[in-house]
Amino acid sequence: MGQTLVGTRIVVTDDEPMIRDIVARKLAAQGAECVTAVDGDTAKKAIADGGADLLLLDVRMPNCYGIDVLRDVREAYPDVAVVMMTAVADVKVAIEALRLGAYDYIIKPVDLNLLLLSLDRALEKRELLLENRGYQTYLEERVRRQTERLRGNFLNSVKSLAIALEAKDRYTRGHSERVAHLSVVIARELGFDANRVEKIRTAGLIHDIGKIGVREVVLNKQGPLDDDEFEHIKAHCAIGEEILRPVVDDEEVLQTVRHHHERYDGRGYPDGLAGETIPEAARIVAVADSFVHGSETSDASGSIPEGARIVAVADAFDAMTSDRPYRAAAGLAVALDELEKQKGRQFDPRMVEALLRAVERDPSVANHFQTAQ
Repeated sequence: MGQTLVGTRIVVTDDEPMIRDIVARKLAAQGAECVTAVDGDTAKKAIADGGADLLLLDVRMPNCYGIDVLRDVREAYPDVAVVMMTAVADVKVAIEALRLGAYDYIIKPVDLNLLLLSLDRALEKRELLLENRGYQTYLEERVRRQTERLRGNFLNSVKSLAIALEAKDRYTRGHSERVAHLSVVIARELGFDANRVEKIRTAGLIHDIGKIGVREVVLNKQGPLDDDEFEHIKAHCAIGEEILRPVVDDEEVLQTVRHHHERYDGRGYPDGLAGETIPEAARIVAVADSFVHGSETSDASGSIPEGARIVAVADAFDAMTSDRPYRAAAGLAVALDELEKQKGRQFDPRMVEALLRAVERDPSVANHFQTAQ
């Protein structure tokens, strides 16, 4: 008995000096470090200043009620074990004390041997609870790390799958890698930090993963798509988000994948989102285009995520500079001119201008696309 007291810090609180001194000496003889307190405020200050493993607390003291002190201590210092003692045997008070988290309730006059036994049990229970909490934290951390590892492995598998699917088609081979590369170029030109650049790169690599759910006959059709086929292939944006959501916990990446075919003027898909604020000139152009082509304009109020606006430019540039079953690749000058024409209509002007600056400053950015075919 008393072995668990060695090295512990105990605050002994009682308004009677004799009781405080006798109890403190007894506990000190068992190897505990004892601090005495005359009331609840003094006890709470002692805990705040030096910490405590256990608080021995009188129920009735002048100017304070031990139950109130117990409540305060359990709220502020949940790891401190509390044992109550009182000269009045009140069942209701005892029940309330235990309900609030006291480990035991001792009646005065105190039998010092029984007190040691009670404190031993309280400290043992406290130690067990702390060990369990520590083990629970350890398990949670292991689960978190394992979940991150599994997500990372799955995401890498998705990236590999996207690249493997492209490798089966000479027209789209390397498309996602090139889109990721150019998206990074644009993001860096815009001054994005390393974390956001990495998100953009990831989204670029997997932006077309939803094409897994598109019929191969439509993907490889030699010629323009009819209306039904186009509606079918448009679904790949939402399908991609659905595939990735269980394993990708970054909303920016998910929204970039979903919205990389939105248009700045609000006439894209799947949700008809528009740029940050559609310029009035762009709205006029959109209305005119819809009148000429017999299409509807979007009244969507949502804005396209920034990452999706970047990937949209990179995706379109690579599509124009790559051979397709129904047309030959366009030259660099033609592709850049088309991006320039579509500023404020299909593309965010800021993203297009970032690409143009990057190409002008470093022609190898364009050469990457030319040589990667």
